[in-house]
Amino acid sequence: MLNVKFTRISILLTSLLFLFGCSATQVMQPPLFDVQPVEEQTGYFSEENEIGCTDTYIEFVRQEGDLYLFYVEVENNSEDTLAVYPEEIYLEVVKGFNDQDIQNVNRYFAIDPAHEIELIDQQLKEESSRHDNATALNIFFGIFGTVVDLASDIENKGEAVASDIFNTGANQVDEEIYHSDSRKYLEENKNFWMNEMLNESYVNPGGTVSGLVYLPYSFKAQIFKVIIPVCGFPDSYLFRQVQTNK
Repeated sequence: MLNVKFTRISILLTSLLFLFGCSATQVMQPPLFDVQPVEEQTGYFSEENEIGCTDTYIEFVRQEGDLYLFYVEVENNSEDTLAVYPEEIYLEVVKGFNDQDIQNVNRYFAIDPAHEIELIDQQLKEESSRHDNATALNIFFGIFGTVVDLASDIENKGEAVASDIFNTGANQVDEEIYHSDSRKYLEENKNFWMNEMLNESYVNPGGTVSGLVYLPYSFKAQIFKVIIPVCGFPDSYLFRQVQTNK
């Protein structure tokens, strides 16, 4: 069911290598995990499953540093418009795996795409302001240098002025390249959060919404569940987490 094409944008953080042990130069890779779905025990979520106003689907995609990436689908089976808020999806560590011994500890809520988009919009504004200031300073110092050379008594005044003009132009070319690359990266990042991630949605009866969801997780967890709180009654999916790079 996973049929999503997306450009991998490293938005969120692969940690720096940590120094460990006696040697100051010895480094340790961040923990890598294999995540597999676990069959739910009979009756484990029976009360939640009786409602049936939605069908949901979740699939683990990959680990990215200290985040898990999941693909999520929500289908509206009710007769009303359904609101889906991705920031309300959460990962919950499970302690114990018996019907009588399920204890939920530590909730990790999904990254809110709307918040990430707001941050990127602010970065775009800041980059435009930085570019305007850098351009103004470059022109100012170019003109200032030209005026100084024209007023001086140096030999080869023409060459000096030509050099001022050339350097100003070269600096501005570099600035325009940097500005263009910065905007392209930010806009691609924004496009990723807007179009590939699961965003706040209002789903009509019979409709489906889908997208990617980033969830923080616990390195120490063995069993966790992902909760999709839609229609007032959350769907729950159980996963097993096993470290693979011990």
